[in-house]
Amino acid sequence: MIRNIKKVKSILLFILLMLVSDVFATHYRAGEIIFRKVSGLNYEITVYTYTDQFAGGDAGTGTIEIDFGDKTKKVVPRTTDVIISLDPTYGIRRNSYTALHTYTGPGTFLVSILDLNRVDGIRNINGGNSVGIPFSVQSLINVDNALENQSPILLAQPIDRGCVSGVFVHNPGAYDPDGDSLAYEIKSPNLGPNAPVPGFVIPEATDSFTINQLTGQLTWSRPKFEGVYNIVIRIKEYRFDGKMRRPILIGYVDRDIQIRILLCTNKPPKIASMSNACILAGDVLEKNISASDVLDASQTVTLSALGGPFAQNPSPALTIPEIAQGNPTGFLFRWRPSCFAIRADSFQAIFRAVDNGIPVSLTDVQSFKIKVNAPAPKNLKIQLVGKGFKLTWDPDTCKLAFGYNIYKRIDSSLWNPSYCQTGVPASTGFVLIDTVQGVNNTTYFDDNSGKGLSPLINFCYRVTAFYLPRDNAGRIVPLARPSESKASAEVCEIIKRTSPIITHVSVVKTDISKGAILVKWLSPLLDSTQYPAPYNVKVKRALLGSTSFVDVGLVKNYNTYKEIQNDSIVDSNINTSTSQYYYKVVFANNTGLSEESIIASSIFSTPYNTDRAIILNYKFDVPWLNTSYIIYKQNGTNFDSLAETKLTTFTDTGLVNGQIYCYYISSVGNYNQKFLPIALINNSQIICGKPIDTIPPCPPVVIYKTPCNQFNINNIIIEWEYSKACKQDVKNYKIYYKKSPSDTFIQLAFLPANITSYIDNRPQLVFGIAGCYSVTAIDSVGNESNVVPNINCINNCPYYILPNAFTPNGDKVNDIFKPFPYRFIESIDIQIFNRWGSLVFSTKDIDINWDGKDMNSGVELTSGLYYYVLKIYENYLEGTRERKVGGSINLIRK
Repeated sequence: MIRNIKKVKSILLFILLMLVSDVFATHYRAGEIIFRKVSGLNYEITVYTYTDQFAGGDAGTGTIEIDFGDKTKKVVPRTTDVIISLDPTYGIRRNSYTALHTYTGPGTFLVSILDLNRVDGIRNINGGNSVGIPFSVQSLINVDNALENQSPILLAQPIDRGCVSGVFVHNPGAYDPDGDSLAYEIKSPNLGPNAPVPGFVIPEATDSFTINQLTGQLTWSRPKFEGVYNIVIRIKEYRFDGKMRRPILIGYVDRDIQIRILLCTNKPPKIASMSNACILAGDVLEKNISASDVLDASQTVTLSALGGPFAQNPSPALTIPEIAQGNPTGFLFRWRPSCFAIRADSFQAIFRAVDNGIPVSLTDVQSFKIKVNAPAPKNLKIQLVGKGFKLTWDPDTCKLAFGYNIYKRIDSSLWNPSYCQTGVPASTGFVLIDTVQGVNNTTYFDDNSGKGLSPLINFCYRVTAFYLPRDNAGRIVPLARPSESKASAEVCEIIKRTSPIITHVSVVKTDISKGAILVKWLSPLLDSTQYPAPYNVKVKRALLGSTSFVDVGLVKNYNTYKEIQNDSIVDSNINTSTSQYYYKVVFANNTGLSEESIIASSIFSTPYNTDRAIILNYKFDVPWLNTSYIIYKQNGTNFDSLAETKLTTFTDTGLVNGQIYCYYISSVGNYNQKFLPIALINNSQIICGKPIDTIPPCPPVVIYKTPCNQFNINNIIIEWEYSKACKQDVKNYKIYYKKSPSDTFIQLAFLPANITSYIDNRPQLVFGIAGCYSVTAIDSVGNESNVVPNINCINNCPYYILPNAFTPNGDKVNDIFKPFPYRFIESIDIQIFNRWGSLVFSTKDIDINWDGKDMNSGVELTSGLYYYVLKIYENYLEGTRERKVGGSINLIRK
């Protein structure tokens, strides 16, 4: 963009020559660039600039050149021109320029403008000498066919005023039509794309100068000095990436704002505090908003509102009256949000109270956030169908839901969600079992993925709707974070006892071939008229991971219904030592009846041997609910109860390495005690383990000393130590090194335990110290600590500094503009401009060697201040990195 400054129209050059420079050059005060996707790769880009009405500010604002960030630019005529009069001597011209641009492909593009010149006397830029510094703003666009996005819209003016030693507040009033999350930070103004202005400092404050990262509220507590100040507020928009499970940056807008601080005793008005709120779409939210100026009771306070709720379409928020005046004063905030306002992020309603003080009117800004939630699905019903439940509910009343979430738990939660509570918290005991898509997809069947649901258990369900945010045109915003409605009412039901019900699958003997398992079941409850005798019962068995069940044997035949009873069998001569088994009971008659129980497995336990401990893990698949587990440990010829836990893992500690220990697990469970008030006890096989030291030592805590404070680099000192809480059995240390994080470690040294430092003085360090080190500890058994968590990477410390003045007068002293001694620099690219923004010199020579002459004409340039934009390509651990620097050079000829 900067190279094209020379192409400014000849009429502009004529004006530059004819007008007094300080008159023309002082016009840019503030601005920003916003954008919206029109379709595909087509974007509408709008530039807003705020210029000085009274200092020749309209002379160069009829057109502006937009750099679209894809190596294309366009001169765009002014679209609108509005005068904003803050007082008789402080008029602001608001200019807008709109262009349509089609990108050739997806990517991330930095859209920017650069023009002459900023107003003079900006106190925190270049020591107040800002008149010759170009004005530049930028925005980042993520162009993607699949990504619908519109930048935040800034509803408040970027020109504001305050008093010395007062409290100044400002809010840009950002609203994102797509419902993206916004974050705010303070940046330096620019003189070109990513090129900070020289000499920028944060405005000085007696107390603080801060911005709220979530609300955008800028607070300057007690400015120290009067004057004009400029900063940039970067408004970043994030969208939740469901695949990555994290928010991603999809763009930002840099707003250059100007603040004028005056010597005045006026005190700003105060808006009464307000709390955040929530509302269901379709309901009405009302709040009384009030403001007053107690310290200046004679003044009139004007109260107004802005923010996302007021920009909604349909059904925007409103205030009654629209603007309130008085002291005190106030109005009623009222909003009935439509279903299109449902989103995961909150809306921000912003209120401004402005007094009519002299010499300057002051402002208070306050805001509150409003979360718009979706109503709960209505009329949830449950119906028993076979061995499962059919759920039905009414379609989403908003007709905008993307789908529904299905939650389940055992027994009623007795949970009653509050008005603002959405979703189903894990604390309720409900678990999300499935999700269905489609607003009219309002039927769901749960039969435990075909296994069937357990009888004698009370299953409870709730349903929520989920939404994707929509823009003001009603279009779904891709990749946006979904929001969840309030939960439906709870429904519960129990599977009828029409099939056999297994109650026990318990190992009674552990052996590789002569093992045995006890299987018990409850008989089904049938209509003997509909299903007449005779009956038979079979028990079937399958190995873990197999779907092929084999008959254990014909258990019993029943000639009449009255003969049927609860029964059991011992399945013998099987491998219970290393195998886990699944069982089912089949009840049948001769007329087509065949009812199968829900499958139930034995408990299978596995040991993990570690240092002075054995970790027991046990797994099972049963239709009842296991509530606790008793650990039995062998003591002589008996097994004694060792512990009881609700977890499916247990660690027995304080053991002797090399000694054998044996255990079995006994589970305690039940069906719904209302229908079967007995505890179900089942045992695992007996397992044995032998503790062994497999625990490596703790990784040492590494401290390295980099010689970056010395210009001549020749070694790196690495030291390590242990915290007192980490007891060690350390015999040796290993030192590892790799040049970059992607390389493989090589071993540099193998040291005894009494040495806790190492000096890396290899000759190649003179050319670059970037690299990664790790120190591991090795114990007496040979276990080595993990190298990964103890990686310490040292980066290069590139050095490249330019002087701020030189004297090309032929005395061979400081005649050439060049850098001070540098290190670890790959290349540079520098452009030097005069105060009019014309390029006078450029080079990629790392030593620059500018003699103070114009690079095109060879004419010696006059004494004065010149500005540069410098790109430095530095060598780092991860590779070459570009750093952009802006600054000024004082060319002096004596």
